[in-house]
Amino acid sequence: MSTPHPADPAFASAYGAAWTADPDALLSFFAPDGVYRDIALDGTYRGRDEIARFHRFMLVFAPDSHIEFGETWAGDGRLTSRWEWSGTVRGPLRLRSGELVDVAGARFSVPGVAVGTYGDDGLLTAHDDYWDLASVLHQVGARIGSPTRSPAAG
Repeated sequence: MSTPHPADPAFASAYGAAWTADPDALLSFFAPDGVYRDIALDGTYRGRDEIARFHRFMLVFAPDSHIEFGETWAGDGRLTSRWEWSGTVRGPLRLRSGELVDVAGARFSVPGVAVGTYGDDGLLTAHDDYWDLASVLHQVGARIGSPTRSPAAG
């Protein structure tokens, strides 16, 4: 299957559909040694095998994930795209601290931005996702750690 070049107007829709529900198609967007980074969760996945592992984790976390890429800018080997990720939490989310937050059944929706690079063949060599984890945790009603004491409460 041939994937649209990042500068092609069809790229955003096809890339979003692949992230949403087609792991094989998703991998076809990446160079064999491409790198995906989830900045919010501090995860780096190198090569198609590791990217596939991350994608499986994402779909276990929220099996009904829907990712829609919107405005996308591509040129000179650089890519920037706005996206929206929504879904229903099925199980725990592991935070950077290692803490597990379990809010199964809660719905979320969060905007993000993808920043990346691609080669002459149009395959992604890097994709960094920036999104607001705090917003997701708030939406799903997560309680993290123990409450802190207000300095004014003395």
